[in-house]
Amino acid sequence: MINNLQDFASWGGGEMGLSIAISGGIVTFSMIYAMMSFPAIINDTTKVSTSESQMTNNQFLRLQTNISISNLQDQSNESLATFQVTNTGNTVLWNYNDFDVIITYQENATNNPISTETLKYANSCSELLSDQWCISQIQNDYIHPGLLDPKEIADIEVQPAHQTKYGGTFTVEFGTDNGVTTSDSVITS
Repeated sequence: MINNLQDFASWGGGEMGLSIAISGGIVTFSMIYAMMSFPAIINDTTKVSTSESQMTNNQFLRLQTNISISNLQDQSNESLATFQVTNTGNTVLWNYNDFDVIITYQENATNNPISTETLKYANSCSELLSDQWCISQIQNDYIHPGLLDPKEIADIEVQPAHQTKYGGTFTVEFGTDNGVTTSDSVITS
Protein backbone atom coordinates (compact mmCIF):
# COMPACT_ATOMS: atom_id res chain seq x y z
CA MET A 1 0.00 0.00 0.00
CA ILE A 2 1.16 3.51 -0.75
CA ASN A 3 1.78 5.47 2.46
CA ASN A 4 2.52 8.94 1.28
CA LEU A 5 2.44 11.21 -1.73
CA GLN A 6 6.13 10.82 -2.42
CA ASP A 7 5.78 7.04 -2.68
CA PHE A 8 2.79 7.53 -4.98
CA ALA A 9 4.77 9.85 -7.29
CA SER A 10 7.72 7.50 -7.38
CA TRP A 11 5.38 4.61 -8.19
CA GLY A 12 4.13 6.48 -11.30
CA GLY A 13 0.53 6.86 -10.20
CA GLY A 14 0.55 10.64 -10.74
CA GLU A 15 1.58 10.34 -14.36
CA MET A 16 -0.88 7.57 -14.97
CA GLY A 17 -3.72 9.58 -13.45
CA LEU A 18 -2.82 12.59 -15.55
CA SER A 19 -2.76 10.53 -18.76
CA ILE A 20 -6.15 9.01 -17.89
CA ALA A 21 -7.56 12.51 -17.31
CA ILE A 22 -6.12 13.77 -20.63
CA SER A 23 -7.47 10.71 -22.49
CA GLY A 24 -10.87 11.20 -20.93
CA GLY A 25 -10.86 14.86 -21.93
CA ILE A 26 -9.93 14.00 -25.53
CA VAL A 27 -12.64 11.34 -25.76
CA THR A 28 -15.23 13.67 -24.23
CA PHE A 29 -14.25 16.53 -26.58
CA SER A 30 -14.41 14.18 -29.60
CA MET A 31 -17.86 12.95 -28.65
CA ILE A 32 -19.19 16.48 -28.12
CA TYR A 33 -17.62 17.66 -31.42
CA ALA A 34 -19.16 14.72 -33.29
CA MET A 35 -22.58 15.42 -31.79
CA MET A 36 -22.32 19.11 -32.70
CA SER A 37 -21.22 18.31 -36.26
CA PHE A 38 -24.01 15.80 -36.85
CA PRO A 39 -26.76 18.41 -37.61
CA ALA A 40 -24.49 20.19 -40.12
CA ILE A 41 -23.77 16.89 -41.88
CA ILE A 42 -27.48 16.05 -42.01
CA ASN A 43 -28.27 19.55 -43.32
CA ASP A 44 -25.67 19.24 -46.11
CA THR A 45 -26.92 15.76 -46.99
CA THR A 46 -30.49 17.09 -47.18
CA LYS A 47 -29.40 19.94 -49.48
CA VAL A 48 -27.61 17.53 -51.83
CA SER A 49 -30.59 15.19 -51.86
CA THR A 50 -33.02 18.05 -52.57
CA SER A 51 -30.80 19.35 -55.36
CA GLU A 52 -30.56 15.90 -56.97
CA SER A 53 -34.34 15.52 -56.75
CA GLN A 54 -34.92 18.91 -58.43
CA MET A 55 -32.39 18.08 -61.15
CA THR A 56 -34.11 14.75 -61.84
CA ASN A 57 -37.51 16.46 -61.96
CA ASN A 58 -36.20 19.11 -64.38
CA GLN A 59 -34.68 16.44 -66.63
CA PHE A 60 -37.97 14.53 -66.62
CA LEU A 61 -39.94 17.68 -67.53
CA ARG A 62 -37.48 18.49 -70.29
CA LEU A 63 -37.86 14.99 -71.75
CA GLN A 64 -41.65 15.43 -71.68
CA THR A 65 -41.56 18.88 -73.36
CA ASN A 66 -41.72 19.31 -77.11
CA ILE A 67 -42.81 22.25 -79.27
CA SER A 68 -42.97 23.11 -82.94
CA ILE A 69 -43.26 26.35 -84.93
CA SER A 70 -45.53 26.78 -87.94
CA ASN A 71 -47.00 29.53 -90.14
CA LEU A 72 -44.14 32.00 -89.65
CA GLN A 73 -44.98 35.18 -91.56
CA ASP A 74 -43.22 38.50 -91.88
CA GLN A 75 -44.12 41.29 -94.27
CA SER A 76 -41.69 44.12 -94.93
CA ASN A 77 -44.36 46.84 -94.94
CA GLU A 78 -45.78 45.71 -91.58
CA SER A 79 -43.95 45.79 -88.29
CA LEU A 80 -45.35 42.62 -86.68
CA ALA A 81 -44.26 39.10 -87.48
CA THR A 82 -46.51 36.19 -86.54
CA PHE A 83 -46.17 32.45 -86.04
CA GLN A 84 -47.74 29.58 -84.15
CA VAL A 85 -46.25 27.35 -81.47
CA THR A 86 -47.80 23.95 -80.95
CA ASN A 87 -47.26 22.06 -77.69
CA THR A 88 -46.45 18.59 -79.04
CA GLY A 89 -45.15 17.30 -75.70
CA ASN A 90 -46.78 16.12 -72.48
CA THR A 91 -46.14 19.10 -70.18
CA VAL A 92 -48.18 22.23 -69.58
CA LEU A 93 -46.28 25.38 -70.59
CA TRP A 94 -47.08 28.53 -68.64
CA ASN A 95 -43.99 30.40 -67.41
CA TYR A 96 -43.87 32.72 -70.43
CA ASN A 97 -41.67 35.36 -68.74
CA ASP A 98 -38.84 32.79 -68.70
CA PHE A 99 -39.25 31.74 -72.34
CA ASP A 100 -36.62 32.82 -74.86
CA VAL A 101 -37.64 34.40 -78.15
CA ILE A 102 -34.78 35.51 -80.36
CA ILE A 103 -35.25 36.95 -83.84
CA THR A 104 -32.66 37.60 -86.56
CA TYR A 105 -33.50 39.57 -89.69
CA GLN A 106 -32.21 42.00 -92.30
CA GLU A 107 -33.22 45.58 -91.64
CA ASN A 108 -34.83 47.67 -94.36
CA ALA A 109 -32.06 50.28 -94.13
CA THR A 110 -28.87 51.36 -95.89
CA ASN A 111 -26.56 48.37 -96.41
CA ASN A 112 -29.30 46.10 -94.96
CA PRO A 113 -27.63 45.35 -91.62
CA ILE A 114 -28.54 42.09 -89.87
CA SER A 115 -30.16 42.50 -86.46
CA THR A 116 -30.52 39.93 -83.71
CA GLU A 117 -32.86 40.76 -80.84
CA THR A 118 -33.88 38.98 -77.66
CA LEU A 119 -37.54 39.76 -77.05
CA LYS A 120 -39.34 40.13 -73.74
CA TYR A 121 -42.77 38.68 -73.01
CA ALA A 122 -45.71 41.12 -72.89
CA ASN A 123 -48.97 40.12 -71.19
CA SER A 124 -51.03 41.83 -73.87
CA CYS A 125 -50.69 42.19 -77.63
CA SER A 126 -52.35 45.61 -77.71
CA GLU A 127 -49.75 48.28 -78.35
CA LEU A 128 -46.90 45.77 -78.47
CA LEU A 129 -43.59 47.61 -78.07
CA SER A 130 -40.45 46.88 -80.06
CA ASP A 131 -38.40 43.95 -78.80
CA GLN A 132 -41.50 42.31 -77.27
CA TRP A 133 -43.53 39.20 -78.01
CA CYS A 134 -47.01 38.13 -76.92
CA ILE A 135 -49.58 35.38 -77.23
CA SER A 136 -52.61 36.76 -79.07
CA GLN A 137 -54.66 33.63 -78.41
CA ILE A 138 -54.41 29.94 -77.59
CA GLN A 139 -56.52 27.75 -79.85
CA ASN A 140 -58.74 25.14 -78.15
CA ASP A 141 -57.79 26.57 -74.74
CA TYR A 142 -60.32 24.59 -72.68
CA ILE A 143 -58.39 22.71 -69.99
CA HIS A 144 -56.30 25.45 -68.34
CA PRO A 145 -57.19 28.86 -69.80
CA GLY A 146 -54.08 30.92 -70.50
CA LEU A 147 -51.74 27.92 -70.26
CA LEU A 148 -50.40 26.06 -73.28
CA ASP A 149 -51.55 22.49 -72.68
CA PRO A 150 -50.48 19.53 -74.83
CA LYS A 151 -51.92 19.71 -78.37
CA GLU A 152 -52.87 23.38 -77.99
CA ILE A 153 -51.59 26.03 -80.41
CA ALA A 154 -50.47 29.52 -79.38
CA ASP A 155 -50.70 32.35 -81.90
CA ILE A 156 -47.61 34.51 -81.33
CA GLU A 157 -46.88 38.08 -82.39
CA VAL A 158 -43.40 39.60 -82.29
CA GLN A 159 -42.41 43.24 -82.70
CA PRO A 160 -38.93 43.77 -84.18
CA ALA A 161 -37.17 47.05 -83.39
CA HIS A 162 -36.77 47.86 -87.12
CA GLN A 163 -38.68 47.24 -90.34
CA THR A 164 -37.54 44.13 -92.17
CA LYS A 165 -36.16 44.04 -95.70
CA TYR A 166 -38.33 42.67 -98.50
CA GLY A 167 -36.75 39.40 -99.68
CA GLY A 168 -34.57 39.12 -96.56
CA THR A 169 -34.52 36.19 -94.19
CA PHE A 170 -36.46 36.38 -90.93
CA THR A 171 -35.56 33.73 -88.34
CA VAL A 172 -37.16 33.04 -84.96
CA GLU A 173 -35.72 30.86 -82.19
CA PHE A 174 -38.30 29.94 -79.54
CA GLY A 175 -37.34 28.31 -76.24
CA THR A 176 -39.33 27.15 -73.22
CA ASP A 177 -38.39 27.83 -69.61
CA ASN A 178 -36.89 24.33 -69.28
CA GLY A 179 -34.57 24.72 -72.27
CA VAL A 180 -36.45 23.02 -75.11
CA THR A 181 -36.06 25.06 -78.31
CA THR A 182 -37.26 25.14 -81.90
CA SER A 183 -36.65 27.53 -84.77
CA ASP A 184 -37.97 28.49 -88.19
CA SER A 185 -37.07 30.90 -90.99
CA VAL A 186 -39.04 32.62 -93.73
CA ILE A 187 -38.30 34.98 -96.59
CA THR A 188 -39.87 38.37 -95.86
CA SER A 189 -42.63 39.16 -98.35
